[in-house]
Amino acid sequence: MQGDRMDTQRQLVDRLRSTFRSGITIPETFRQTQLTMLMSMIQDNEDQILNALHKDLAKPKFEAVMSEIDIVINELHYAIANLASWMKPEYAGTNLATKFDDCSVRREPLGVVLIIGPWNYPLQLLIVPLIGAIAAGNCAVIKPSEVSAATDSLMAELIPKYLSQKLSKNTGIQSIQNHSEPPS
Repeated sequence: MQGDRMDTQRQLVDRLRSTFRSGITIPETFRQTQLTMLMSMIQDNEDQILNALHKDLAKPKFEAVMSEIDIVINELHYAIANLASWMKPEYAGTNLATKFDDCSVRREPLGVVLIIGPWNYPLQLLIVPLIGAIAAGNCAVIKPSEVSAATDSLMAELIPKYLSQKLSKNTGIQSIQNHSEPPS
């Protein structure tokens, strides 16, 4: 059983690497669309998210909104507003050896990232790194905490609905849902 799961996870990473190499995550429009869809996911499902956070951590609504949802929404607004400037080359100074060169720093995505969510802030500390990964043009594998089972289950349900809506399997975002399996 463990070997089958490892093969499945390896296939998942291989598929995401292939998606990344296809270049689909590079254009600004793709990144903006994915960030906007992530914003819609949070806003459309706020009550479900609050219920999941209450189930997992007994967080009162006010605390959950302030420490989880508002932080994620603010991060999304910031990323959407600044994405174009982040993607522009930053011109670097020259010295005597590079006086006649055109020197700049170009930020480029690296490929596939793994985001492991903790139990104590299961939405914020899972989605905020995902925002950065999407804004950078990377693909992501997200692994929610098994301790926060309700949030884990909700994210596994919602993320494919919102981030895969138009691009089906090519969005580059996949969730590894936790499964409790007895040792073999």
